Amino acid sequence: MEITRIGDHVLGWGESVVWDERRQRLYMVDCAARTLHWLEGGDGPLHTRALPSMPAGVVPAGDGRLVVALDDGLALVDPDADPARVEPLAAYPEGLGARANDACADPEGNLITGTLNMGPAEGSTWWYSATAGWRLIDPAIANTNGPTAGVIDGAMTLIVGDSSADYFAYPYEPATGAVGERRVFGATGDMAGVPDGATLDAEGGLWCALWGGASVVRFTAAGLDRTVPVPVANPTDVTFGGPGLDRLYLVSAAAGAPEGDGRVDGAVLVVDGLGVRGRPEPRFRLA
Repeated sequence: MEITRIGDHVLGWGESVVWDERRQRLYMVDCAARTLHWLEGGDGPLHTRALPSMPAGVVPAGDGRLVVALDDGLALVDPDADPARVEPLAAYPEGLGARANDACADPEGNLITGTLNMGPAEGSTWWYSATAGWRLIDPAIANTNGPTAGVIDGAMTLIVGDSSADYFAYPYEPATGAVGERRVFGATGDMAGVPDGATLDAEGGLWCALWGGASVVRFTAAGLDRTVPVPVANPTDVTFGGPGLDRLYLVSAAAGAPEGDGRVDGAVLVVDGLGVRGRPEPRFRLA
C-alpha cells in the first residue's frame, strides 16, 4: 500500500470528493473558500470555480452537470462554464431544519442528503427525486455524512453516517425512498475520530473517513475490517477513482489542524495497493 500526495494543493476545508467515471474527473469542494474544484484524470492542475455559498454534497448528474448542496437548496452546477453556471434545483424541505450537508445518488438516480449540524442537534435525512420531490427517511440523524446506497450481502442497503453517532444501515427501496429498521453498520464509539464521508467498494465494503482520527477505516457486514492511518488529522471524504476504480482518493481539512508529525493537512491524497476496487458512482437522474 502507498499513500501519495497529488500536487501541492491545500484545501482549507476539503469535502465531498467524487469520481466522475464518464469524464474521468475527480471533483471536490473547499467549504471554507466556497469553491468547487476538479482534477482531470485525478491529477494535474487544480481547476477552480467560485460558488455563491458554501458547497457540500457534490453528485454527478446524468447530463454531465453536478448537483451541489448550497446554503439555500440543491443547485445544478455546470463547471465547464466560466464562471460556473448555477441553477436552482430544489429548496430544502421545511423539516430538514437547516441546510444540507453530504449527499449521494442511489442506484435509481434519486438523491440522499440531510441536515448539516456542527455538533449534536436535531437533524434528519431525506430522499429527493426530480419527479416526486422530498420524502423523509430518518428524523433522528444529527449530521448526515457519508450517505451511500448499494447491494450489501445480497440486499439493497442505504448507509447513512451521523457524525454524532455511528454509520447506520437500512433495508432500502430506491424507487420510493422507503427504508426498513435502522441498525448500526459501523460503530465508531471506541475509535479516535467521528464519522465523515464514506464510499462503497465493489464488494460491499464501506470505506470511511474519520474526522479527528487521522485514519480511513473499512466496515463490512461483519464489522471493522481494515484501518489505514493517513497523514492528515481530519480526513473528510473518500472516493474510488482512476481508470480501474482501484485508487482511493482522500480529501481533508487544513483549518484547525495541529502542526507537525509529518502531516499534510488539506492535501489531496491517493491510496494505491488496497487490493479492492470501487464501483461507478450512481448519477442523479434529472426529470
